[in-house]
Amino acid sequence: IIDEVHMLTKEAFNALLKTLEEPPAHALFIFATTEIHRVPSTILSRCQRFDFKRIPLDTIIKHLGHICEAEGIKIDEDALLQIAKKADGSMRDSQSILDQIISFSGENITFEDVAQALGVIDQEEFFRVSDLVLQGNIRELILLSRRIFTAGYDLNEFLLGLEEHFRNILVTKTMESTELIDASEVYLKRYTEVAEQYNENDLVGYLKVISNTINEIKWSQQPHLKFELSLVKL
Repeated sequence: IIDEVHMLTKEAFNALLKTLEEPPAHALFIFATTEIHRVPSTILSRCQRFDFKRIPLDTIIKHLGHICEAEGIKIDEDALLQIAKKADGSMRDSQSILDQIISFSGENITFEDVAQALGVIDQEEFFRVSDLVLQGNIRELILLSRRIFTAGYDLNEFLLGLEEHFRNILVTKTMESTELIDASEVYLKRYTEVAEQYNENDLVGYLKVISNTINEIKWSQQPHLKFELSLVKL
């Protein structure tokens, strides 16, 4: 088994190719990679290819719940959801994160424990922003921007979370359903309630502003100013 096989040098691939052209009868080679385009075609043509998809969120949550039950660990549903989202479709990563959280929190794990360990931002913050945007309350948005900055939040992470938040509202508005949203039951209900108050074109505009700000912040010497102005633009 060769993991991250795309990291092999050209010389190593050439040496490997000789073996693959006349593979020994007793051996089975398994190559794993996340960057298939970097593997030479001469290697690919001699292999069977299997593309693995991201594991669904519900499957990861269910499996992590099973592990916690077997190990006698109590954990909130919201905590499991955040771990599964952070793993981004990888069961291995989700188990590694869970292991870290257990070391951090012991046998009783709450959402707050996970949020603190992973730097997860409370969903309430995003609802607070979207409510103020809906009200057009620039004064409160500027004050909220200052509080977020002084609280030590990563501004890029906050914007990515806000982007997902407005995307969730847009999807709920468009689909008239929360089926495609990864959130707890409490927030799924809130998305259903608030979606009616928004216009689809406005939501698309919000997403453009946030996306542009994410790019601008990377190179800005005053990221907080860019962040503050993005909330005002919204």
